[in-house]
Amino acid sequence: MNAPFITRVLYGYQQRTATFFYERDAAFLVAPLGAGKGAAALTALAELVRDGERRHALVVAPKLVAKTVWPLEVALWPHLAHLRIAVLNGTPERRRALLACAGEREVTAIGVDLVPWLIDELAGLADDHPLFDVLIIDETSRLKDPSGKRARALLKIAGRFRTRWGLTGTPRPNSSMDLFMPAAIVTDGALWGRAFVPWQKRHFRPRDPFGRDWAALPGAEERIAADFGTVAMTVADEDMPDLPALNIIETPLTLPDAVMASYRTMARELFTTAEGRTIEAASPLIATGKLAQIANGFLYGEGNDDAVFVHDLKIEWLKELVESLDGEPLLIAYEFIEDLRTIRRALGEVPVLGGPTSAAESARLVAAWNARSLPLLAFHPAAGRPRAQSAARRVAHGVALPELVGRAHRAGNRAHLPTRAGAACDRSRLHRNAHGR
Repeated sequence: MNAPFITRVLYGYQQRTATFFYERDAAFLVAPLGAGKGAAALTALAELVRDGERRHALVVAPKLVAKTVWPLEVALWPHLAHLRIAVLNGTPERRRALLACAGEREVTAIGVDLVPWLIDELAGLADDHPLFDVLIIDETSRLKDPSGKRARALLKIAGRFRTRWGLTGTPRPNSSMDLFMPAAIVTDGALWGRAFVPWQKRHFRPRDPFGRDWAALPGAEERIAADFGTVAMTVADEDMPDLPALNIIETPLTLPDAVMASYRTMARELFTTAEGRTIEAASPLIATGKLAQIANGFLYGEGNDDAVFVHDLKIEWLKELVESLDGEPLLIAYEFIEDLRTIRRALGEVPVLGGPTSAAESARLVAAWNARSLPLLAFHPAAGRPRAQSAARRVAHGVALPELVGRAHRAGNRAHLPTRAGAACDRSRLHRNAHGR
């Protein structure tokens, strides 16, 4: 590869990843969420196009990611700015028109939800069409179901693509069986074949008579991992030493004695009182959620529209943090809908990713955040989607209670990684608070 083409922009591990893709027609990249997998894949594509080896890449990604993230990858990395990209969305007529002129650009992105439609449209094209040059699947775990319509449709035409690359942060979200279908698509069956059931029976045994739960046979997990390693490059956190450190600032908040007494009562007796009301938990699992609510400053009574005030320590802490930032962008993680309501009561109508926010509005918010026109943006660690969170390329702060520190830390790490620009933020911090027990 031509090193000067990329060295001023990409990190070392991204350069190695781009080289890995450039040299292979069937390959996976396993890397942490937000690590810049898309930029590395596009760099490899740009060099293949430059060298006359390939003309075009078809990117299949989650719907919002296809619409917002991939166009941003092209726009925000200087060495990719010459690539022309279009997103296949809207009406079928509009999508067909964009598909028809795919040869006039280098990248076409489409949401995974439209894969069945896409396969039908591609059926009539010649094998030497530019659309069959490179297939990039972003988040291959979306295709893990061997009986899924989208995965089966892609598998049928996988062999028509000259190059196939898979990107994922979670290659096996449930078990090693999740690897089969993505591997069948990316390698066109070369790794383990194309039939799931025979492969499954060779490596697993059913735990129940109905075949709903399967356990790996002795040594199977190791064999599967070794096989997958022949077609995959894995980038772990320790492989990214050239990233600036994430600065975690933890602020302990000690709850008042009365609140701590209420907390301990709920933990021990599965009920407590607040504002003169008795609130019960039907099980220890539900009580765990109630404890998290107490830590955050409220308790749900009869439902999430019935919140009982407990304390305001955390929202006062957040207000002070916002004031101290003096307009510096702040990404706020929340857990419960009442947390979001409290944030909005204190700070105004803070926009939010996830939940009821539509895909179109989420795309607008991500673009506005990247343009630094949003001083505040809220997200739920589970629902906000990592790709949108990683838009916080300059500064990221998370608000978390102790029960959610691990999740908030992971979300902060994703926001800190350099997916959206050529360098991570100069000063990235994850603020989290804790409470006394």
